[in-house]
Amino acid sequence: MSSGIHLIFKAGERFTTTNPANGQRLADYAIADATEVNAAIARARQAQQWWSQVPLIRRAALLRRVARLLNESKQALATVITGESGKPMLEALLNDVLVSADAALFCATDAASVMRSEDVPHHNIALRLKRGRIEWEPLGVIGIIAPWNYPLSIPAADTFAALVTGNSVVLKPSELTPQTALALEQVINHALDEEGLTTLPRPVQVILGLGPTGGQLVEGEIDKLIFTGSVSTGRRVAMAAAERLLPVTLELGGKDAMIVLDDADLDVATSAAVWGSMLNAGQTCVSVERCYVQRKIYSKFISQCVQKIQALKVGPGADQQTDVGPLITQRQLHIVEQQVDEARALGAIVQIGGHRLPELGENFYAPTLVTDVDHTMSLMCEETFGPVLPVTPFDADEDAIRMANDSDFGLASSVWGSTRRAEPIARQLQAGTVLVNDLISGFAVAAAPHGGVKHSGLGRTHGRLGLRELVRPRYVDVDLMPSMKKLWWYPYAQNFQPMAAFVDMLHQPGLLARLRASLKTIPLLLRRRR
Repeated sequence: MSSGIHLIFKAGERFTTTNPANGQRLADYAIADATEVNAAIARARQAQQWWSQVPLIRRAALLRRVARLLNESKQALATVITGESGKPMLEALLNDVLVSADAALFCATDAASVMRSEDVPHHNIALRLKRGRIEWEPLGVIGIIAPWNYPLSIPAADTFAALVTGNSVVLKPSELTPQTALALEQVINHALDEEGLTTLPRPVQVILGLGPTGGQLVEGEIDKLIFTGSVSTGRRVAMAAAERLLPVTLELGGKDAMIVLDDADLDVATSAAVWGSMLNAGQTCVSVERCYVQRKIYSKFISQCVQKIQALKVGPGADQQTDVGPLITQRQLHIVEQQVDEARALGAIVQIGGHRLPELGENFYAPTLVTDVDHTMSLMCEETFGPVLPVTPFDADEDAIRMANDSDFGLASSVWGSTRRAEPIARQLQAGTVLVNDLISGFAVAAAPHGGVKHSGLGRTHGRLGLRELVRPRYVDVDLMPSMKKLWWYPYAQNFQPMAAFVDMLHQPGLLARLRASLKTIPLLLRRRR
């Protein structure tokens, strides 16, 4: 395949999931091969035909049921999420279950306004006897390839948006967190049963497997793909999709900057920096991956961050005392370790952390703060995805803006300080989301669009813009004078001068000039048409 995605399937292959905190085996799953992926797409295609005919008000009611069911099963869902991803239970509850329920309610509430047809005005006088409108129709089957770091909230938000707009879904979760996706499917199916919509096949199909399974989904007969993952894989996905002009939405991660001005509340800003860099063990695409602090408060900022990092409790996510859990895999830990070690070798100073915690388990890395960093280090230019806070000082506001924008990524960023200073800086940052005196929570605002610029991806999910990415416009125009031939039809003979006058009548400057031009258009009305 010229796309760069190489599909290799072996009959009967399986994969196993483990708890990243203790290496305990969780479950064993069959890998969906090409035939099974295409069958799932076919079922979704068949389901979409009846699902798209369900009235929008009833599709919205289904998502309200889903929100209720998510709340009712929050403890069980959080347990599954923590077991597969390693994150603390509280993070699983808030950042996965709650965010998913909010997304369901947003889609249920706001989809009607997004799907409502729009009248199109006809400003040209020759077209005034026509009535046009834009209607919105679902794309069809939406393929979703979801990541492991937020295994419920990311695919759930995309799935709910697809369903409420009349699409069906084929979801391929990460091979590290398949049970969470199966739980989401179960919740949706339960809601369908409660709504009396028991028609089979179901509009959400989950396929499990490794990279080739996702590759087959890209190659399959879907109508759009939503992919969340790395830049390298995203490029291959985009190339494969381009071969058949498959529309894609790509969210490819970030290297998010935090700017702290000297008039910021230091206690609040340091707490935000520590939480924002350590949340989900730093495995958050909108986390703090670079921190720029004005030199006047730099030393105090570092001192307070070190104290707050020292107080963090590292351990398994199932322990309710845990603040920071394990990294998802040894491979991810190695990336973090490699970046910190390289920075240290190039002169950076590790103020705290910077090492593994083998006494806790093989995937644990100490929460780390690194200073004396610069943009020659991979720690400051490549996505880290680990519990590391690199901090460097700046002098003038312009220096902070320049350094924050000096990145191939542009997903999210934040500015901390007085609103008078911080807001103008925020508007100069090259990122899809910029928060002033807050961070990360933009993803939790269901009505806010999510996505980035530069290497952080294409398109948007969430919010009204995310809903619009899942429908196509259809322009419908009705002529109110069906028995009248149009003035611009054949024959063209002797029509050029009157038509030129007609153009002048519409666009010539000055009322008198337009009146003169209108007299020259009279032959158009008098001439017999044939």
